Amino acid sequence: MTSKAIFLSGAGALTLIMAGPALAQTAAPAAAPEGIQIEEVVVTATKRSENIQNVPSTVTAVTGETLQKLNILSFQDVQKLTPGLDLDNGGGRAQKISLRGISFDPDTAASPAVQVYWNETPIGASTAFRAMYDVGQVEVLRGPQGTLRGQTSPAGAVTIVSRRPEFNSYGASIFQTVGSNSLFNTQASINVPLIEGKLALRVAGLYNHDRDGVENAYNGRKNGDTTHSVRASLGWRPTDDIEVFLVHQELNDRLVSQPIVVGAPITAAGQIGPSLNVDDRKSVVDGPADYYHKSSLTSLSATWSFAGHRLSYIGGYQRTTDTSARDQDVTNVIKGFSDVQSVFATAHQLTQELRLESTDRHFWNYLIGGYYGKSDAYAAFNQNYNIFFGPYQPPGFSLALSGISKPAEGKDLAFFTDHRFALTSRDDLELGLRWQRHESTAQNLLAVAGPPAPVLPPEFVTRKSTAWTGSASYKHRFTDDLMAYASYGRGFRPGGTTQFVTAAALAPQYRVYQDETSDSFELGVKSQWLDRRLQVNGDIFHQKIDGYISRVNGVNSRGAAVAGEPAGPGPGGSYPYDAATGGINLNTNGDAVITGAEVQVTGVITEGWQATISASYVDAHYDNALLYCNDNNNDGVPDAGGAFVQPGRQVSVCASNSKLANDTGLAPGKFNLSLNSEYVRNVGAVDLFARGLARYTPRSYLPNVDQHFSAYATVDLYLGVRSADRAWEASLFAQNLFDKSEQLSVGTVYVNGVAGGYRTARVNAERKVGISFRYNFDR
Repeated sequence: MTSKAIFLSGAGALTLIMAGPALAQTAAPAAAPEGIQIEEVVVTATKRSENIQNVPSTVTAVTGETLQKLNILSFQDVQKLTPGLDLDNGGGRAQKISLRGISFDPDTAASPAVQVYWNETPIGASTAFRAMYDVGQVEVLRGPQGTLRGQTSPAGAVTIVSRRPEFNSYGASIFQTVGSNSLFNTQASINVPLIEGKLALRVAGLYNHDRDGVENAYNGRKNGDTTHSVRASLGWRPTDDIEVFLVHQELNDRLVSQPIVVGAPITAAGQIGPSLNVDDRKSVVDGPADYYHKSSLTSLSATWSFAGHRLSYIGGYQRTTDTSARDQDVTNVIKGFSDVQSVFATAHQLTQELRLESTDRHFWNYLIGGYYGKSDAYAAFNQNYNIFFGPYQPPGFSLALSGISKPAEGKDLAFFTDHRFALTSRDDLELGLRWQRHESTAQNLLAVAGPPAPVLPPEFVTRKSTAWTGSASYKHRFTDDLMAYASYGRGFRPGGTTQFVTAAALAPQYRVYQDETSDSFELGVKSQWLDRRLQVNGDIFHQKIDGYISRVNGVNSRGAAVAGEPAGPGPGGSYPYDAATGGINLNTNGDAVITGAEVQVTGVITEGWQATISASYVDAHYDNALLYCNDNNNDGVPDAGGAFVQPGRQVSVCASNSKLANDTGLAPGKFNLSLNSEYVRNVGAVDLFARGLARYTPRSYLPNVDQHFSAYATVDLYLGVRSADRAWEASLFAQNLFDKSEQLSVGTVYVNGVAGGYRTARVNAERKVGISFRYNFDR
């Protein structure tokens, strides 16, 4: 479907929705009983608490109650409820979030395309993926966040709000889940009003142990994930006009994540092992695949309401440490050889935000604020620089290779303002503007059998950038239940330098990537029908990104290249690459265009039966972008593998109009769908319930091997009973009920320029069955 077709079909759907009032006037339904109306959802997407139906942008809200109902025990599973959102834990080392077709590779070390906020303070994806417990609400904000959020991400934001203390009631709860693959998840909380109505404490904890069904075919080692976490939240309300919340969380996680492989060994090369497919869920890596994460998060929020205004402060501090040891020969190209890389990384981040907003003005409400962020990070790795004398043979000898990122510092300063004008009783105009300055300092040191030496010349160590971003929206309420809007958003991500490039002779300009800006336009409708038993929301959008930041892995380089040199001896006049260096990884910029449409329909079918269906269609592709690539025959078209570089260039460059791809090169499909439903029937003192969740994932494409991966759908089912007052609940569940195993991607690992018979495979989660029990001790 073309961009024009998307807009025409989307506009047609929006027109039908908006035409509804004229049709509905002929036969207005009788008022529905309160119990079978759709409940109001309050969100803070605009830094103000308001009904989601009044927000002139696309927001998906998942309440803490919904997370528990559907046994959402991990951050990654939130994607089941939000089409177009892709959450990938990256095998433990490179967690990434994609939204509206805009992907992100954390190895770029750039600002994320989708920023995660924990209690309104920005956190890294690595921390967000580790635990999900005692959550009040998760919100997915789609489109550039260019005015009110701490970091101006181009694709959107995900906000996680932990449950706050209750000032007037004691309470405690336990939520226990036991299931297949050694699943054992315990969540508990206690709430104590220390001074009734004034001071309250809430403490929550998590223990989780789980496996994903992957086992090593050689040594029998199994993948597994173990998490411990505790969180304390203190609420203070000295007067009716002042509220303060202090939250602190400690988390430890240990993960064993051996990648799944498919294929068969090349016996002629001395490889051994069984023939494997995705259903086997086997790994063949010889060495470790261990990841450790420790984090401390603190947030402080305070509000003071006075004289028709509200003064708000949000502060956050986080400290994270990640260590890993992983064998990079994950497909066992060389029998008995382990190419282990050890990594240690630690980071600290302090953020502060202060804003003042009016609250009671009729025509004009305004907001002004400032944001400051400071971060520092340190990273080091150790591995061997291997010298090979033949294919499929262990190295003849190895040198110690290490890299250090000198404490990298980043500083962000921003001032923003937002203004709402009630033009009429049914028309609102909102304008926002933000100025920001970013400064970063980073230097890498590399050492090969000797003392470490700096990689970047002094003029590339420090980078500064400033940008103006903002937003605008206009909304019109045709009735109290029908609103249409048009909105604009501008996003920005600062450029920087690619970290740990092992090609010593590579010119500095290849290591630098530029700033990214994006502009997005959206038209949408939000509506409620049948006396608010039916809710229909939809939007169409178009976004243009200048200098989209992405990454290419394993590209060939040639340090001796000279501009204007004659044709070389290779195919098409190319030159042989530097074999001793091997493939390198570089950040790159290229223009991109994204067009799409989204719709969500929620309905109360009968009393006790509610369903929601959500869908998204996104076309995201480069727009005549010039990207680093492997081009082995000098034809300007990317090639897989090979050992040559275009003449006159240290790294080849290719023009691209291809789909935006993730860090593995996989271009996801365009259409995504999610359906969830719940039916509850009261039987005396208990309620019986059935819940279902289905997700459709479209066909995807991996261009470097010209391989398509099939579309598939998974179904989760929950059956149970609860007390009529909801004090307790017990349920049986089956996630991926039909045990659908689908290969989502494939990768080839090269050692000394050759590949083995196995290839890595990304596979969806296998079926998981179990029981859950929840009890609330509230009074």
